Amino acid sequence: MKRNNPLTKEQQALVEKNLSLVYWVIMESIHVNETIYGFGYEDLYQEGCIWLCHAAATYDPARSQFPTYAKKIVRNGLLSYCRQMCLKQRRITYLAVGLHGELLADGEPVAQPDDFHAQLNMIETLDLLAWAEKKYQGVAKLGVKALELKLKGMSISDIAGLYHVPPPHVGAWISRAAQKLRKDRLFLSGLL
Repeated sequence: MKRNNPLTKEQQALVEKNLSLVYWVIMESIHVNETIYGFGYEDLYQEGCIWLCHAAATYDPARSQFPTYAKKIVRNGLLSYCRQMCLKQRRITYLAVGLHGELLADGEPVAQPDDFHAQLNMIETLDLLAWAEKKYQGVAKLGVKALELKLKGMSISDIAGLYHVPPPHVGAWISRAAQKLRKDRLFLSGLL
């Protein structure tokens, strides 16, 4: 559903007049779960609004009433989105610490690197990035998160797939975050 054509004034008016339709589709057809990534109300509402815009862009008044048409488009779009998010959840590895302090990935012990200092540096760097992520907003925040994911072993393509964007966008996010981090004295002092 990638479309970069702006909506006309009439299409924008249709969307604005029918924004409540997204709320009702979510309440009737989708199970909101704030504890699962992508299934919070705000995520679902944002995705529903995208599909409402798509419905306005493809609407033919000769075929049906807009609310009837838009409800089907938004519902089907949200169901597709939920399926995609479920597939992504299956690919996510859940990290935990075992009873004896060992690192577990999906309940299985993770092979420890031979170099204890390298492992310690990695943990400290990830903590620093998590701290920096809370300070920033927008593209810089996305870049810090992408840096964290790269350190954990994900490729730029994997990260791009996670956010539904082309890989060059992730590279731009990382570049913006790196610019800010290089100027952040507190962050730099934490690396030493």
